[in-house]
Amino acid sequence: MIRVALADREHLLVQALSRLVGAEGDMTVAGTYTDGEKLIAELTDKPADVVLMDPIGLTPMGMDLVRRVTGAMPETHVVILTANQQEQQLFAAIRAGARGYLSKSADITEVLEAIRAVAYGEALISPELAIQLLDEFARLSYLETGLTGRERDILSAIVQGDSNREIAQRLGLSEKTVKNYVSDILSKLHVRDRTEAAVYALRMGLVTEGDWRMQQQQRIRSRSVG
Repeated sequence: MIRVALADREHLLVQALSRLVGAEGDMTVAGTYTDGEKLIAELTDKPADVVLMDPIGLTPMGMDLVRRVTGAMPETHVVILTANQQEQQLFAAIRAGARGYLSKSADITEVLEAIRAVAYGEALISPELAIQLLDEFARLSYLETGLTGRERDILSAIVQGDSNREIAQRLGLSEKTVKNYVSDILSKLHVRDRTEAAVYALRMGLVTEGDWRMQQQQRIRSRSVG
């Protein structure tokens, strides 16, 4: 039986979730809360396998509440159910120890399945938020390389197989400038040549294979027209 604690500043929502969770044959409601301090205080005596919460508006508020719950009860997993779908909040939740992150627009079936998944050791993020997460990881991968915006453009062109002359013409630069950029890119990525740079970019998600194929097709079409 999965023990589920429910916490949200909206009392009506907590009550509705309590009825829905309680109706499941493999779940039981361990407690309902509209106050974060009470949740933390009672988890010791009323342990839960999963806490389904929206930390916004509770006291303590935000990810501090998530950290305190996961810190006090390491065996308790947190699933966040929130209207906040910003990438920074998603990353903050993951860093705070949340195992699931769902939008309040999610279907109740999706919420119940998330509770089950997290209770059995999985992590779950709703599909639309997962896309945002992957986009953010790709952005962070670029930031970690230290590449500038211009260098990223040139790396993308390298992946497409463009020569220095073609890159120069496309970006309005001199070939010597492009050559210097390429040298800096190879140094930052710690690779020996353009081929290794292209492979690294694809492997690390700096340029996705889908983007690469699309760019290749566009490149072939443009050359056939020219």
